[in-house]
Amino acid sequence: MRIKMILLAIAYVAISAVLLAIAYQPQGSVAAQKTDRLAGSSFLVERFAG
Repeated sequence: MRIKMILLAIAYVAISAVLLAIAYQPQGSVAAQKTDRLAGSSFLVERFAG
């Protein structure tokens, strides 16, 4: 039981660290991803529009 709680605590810390790393990425890469998504979605709209 003690080992299980220790493993859960370690997993919680690891997941929290990953989420914080994702949340605090530089704004430039986030903007680049958004433009890529918009370009990809407009391509799909044009492709399947008719």
